[in-house]
Amino acid sequence: MSKLEVIRALSSEVRLEILKLVYQKPRDIEDLARNHLKLQPITIRHHIQIMHEAGLVESYEERKGTAGRPKTYYRIAEKLPMINFPSRRYFDLSKAILNHVGLKIGEKKTMEILADVGNELGKETADYLTMTNDVKQWTMKDFAEIFIEKYLVEAGAEPEIIKKSNSRVKYRTHNCLFFELAQKTPNLMCDVLHNNFHSTLLKTMSNNFKDSQTSCMGHGSACCEHTVEWIPEKNKTNISK
Repeated sequence: MSKLEVIRALSSEVRLEILKLVYQKPRDIEDLARNHLKLQPITIRHHIQIMHEAGLVESYEERKGTAGRPKTYYRIAEKLPMINFPSRRYFDLSKAILNHVGLKIGEKKTMEILADVGNELGKETADYLTMTNDVKQWTMKDFAEIFIEKYLVEAGAEPEIIKKSNSRVKYRTHNCLFFELAQKTPNLMCDVLHNNFHSTLLKTMSNNFKDSQTSCMGHGSACCEHTVEWIPEKNKTNISK
């Protein structure tokens, strides 16, 4: 495929919405047409064909039950085309730096450095969001609206809130911003850098926030899933006892 084909495929709002949906999970044309985009299947098929030719999506067949024809499902292509002008190789550079640093100073020291980086980024992000949104005291509502629905959306993390109340928010991100590196070194990028970023972010916002992560894309899950709870001081005291 050419770069012009990729640009053409990305020039439609409908096709961008289809990409977002099949990135979350594989879907068939009927599901896309009736349940999400409210368009005719023939229209969806036309858009899918353009994206397929551009190398943005791939298909596979799956039969449910013993009767009937198998359904065709579409998902994001495993190897997406690059359209940078000129081509960039940031992933290769980042991977080489991590490998070189690890060989020079050892895995333990590398993890300590990445933990410090995660802590610093978490604090900087929390301070920035607090200042720019004029937050006096963080609440669960603020966290959901400012961090998830605004910051993560703008960052391109494709967040999705699963459950939300005054004391708890469960959310998923369908795009890992460091996915290629996370796949190669989840023990560094996910277990150290990301975890320290997230824990320091929450601690800087409020000591009442508590986080638990139940899935991680770097470790092979389809998405990253977090549950953030608001625990009042008196409850925290009871828990510690």
